[in-house]
Amino acid sequence: MKFEFDQNYKKISEIIGMRKRGELVVDYSYQRRAVWGEKDWIRLVETILLNLVVPSVYFWNSETDPETGKAILHIVDGQQRITAIQNFVNGEFKLKGNYLLEEESKQRFGNKYFSDLSPDEKKDFWDYKLSVIEIARDVKIDDIKNMFKRLNLTDYNLNNQERRNVISGEFAALARELAENEFWSKEGKELFRANIVKRMQDVEFCASLILLYKRGIIDQQTDKALNDAYRDYESNYDDADKDRNAVLKAMELVDKFICDKTLPFLRRTSQLYTLFSVVFYIMSKNKTISDKEVKKFYAFVDIYDKFKNEENVTLDLSLEERNLYDLFKKYKQASSEGTRKLINRMARFDVLKHFLLEDDSTDELVSSLCEKLEKM
Repeated sequence: MKFEFDQNYKKISEIIGMRKRGELVVDYSYQRRAVWGEKDWIRLVETILLNLVVPSVYFWNSETDPETGKAILHIVDGQQRITAIQNFVNGEFKLKGNYLLEEESKQRFGNKYFSDLSPDEKKDFWDYKLSVIEIARDVKIDDIKNMFKRLNLTDYNLNNQERRNVISGEFAALARELAENEFWSKEGKELFRANIVKRMQDVEFCASLILLYKRGIIDQQTDKALNDAYRDYESNYDDADKDRNAVLKAMELVDKFICDKTLPFLRRTSQLYTLFSVVFYIMSKNKTISDKEVKKFYAFVDIYDKFKNEENVTLDLSLEERNLYDLFKKYKQASSEGTRKLINRMARFDVLKHFLLEDDSTDELVSSLCEKLEKM
């Protein structure tokens, strides 16, 4: 990989102007999602206000606007720095004193928004010049992606899913598409917390669901299965529509089980994966989800939440209660460690499938066990 590039300097005012005019864009097909938090934003702004050096940003002169004839630059590296600068100018955060590193900064800029800066400070901020590396237009996209991977092997390393996101192709695109579905982020029923979304672990989970449908329950202690899938289906993914429809159907069925009571349980990706595995099993039998299965799942979560993963010889249980207790003990142990091991995934699947579809425990039996578990 060898290509031409130029180094120059652009004022912050120029870069923000380019962003507003659409002349500087982010290509999310290989970028990671925003990883920086407020502390990182504040310390970057502090560096600029103190007129210290900020690492170079990398732009790729990849295309020309057919209407204006102006070049459109893609941000290869520097997205988060530019976003932080934009957010500060737009008044989206203030310079909290406890995040500033220098005493001078705390005295001059502490707890100030951009609008609170003096006219001279604002002018200096706008005039600050960022070092820009502009990559020539004739560089291929694969080389750009390789550069992005290398540039981000830093203190805040890309996680495995962010590295996979550099790979284009239909499988990668489908995983991203499924992760963007409103199913995951319905108000009051958000399944993925912000930190999971930020590091693209929601995309990783959706990729795992595709494999769950295609191959059944598999061992994912390592990333080999996902890495192979991203490569194997990069250019030839004939079952994309079929897999998409299956996962969307499963999401529709899983939604029946989500309520305030079950949401904390399902926010654990290992438990959510288990529920999806049972739902895919139900789909394979051409069955649907009835109120009976939903009610039993509520009871399942109730027992799970009260269950302590330890022997309690003083617990006075009937034979039926003991059988149910042992069933949940098996599930709890398979949820305690090595949750991506095949043996533990299968154990959880077997228990949940049995309880939802085969177990004939009465409401009275479940209530009785719950009462006794609460006293443990």
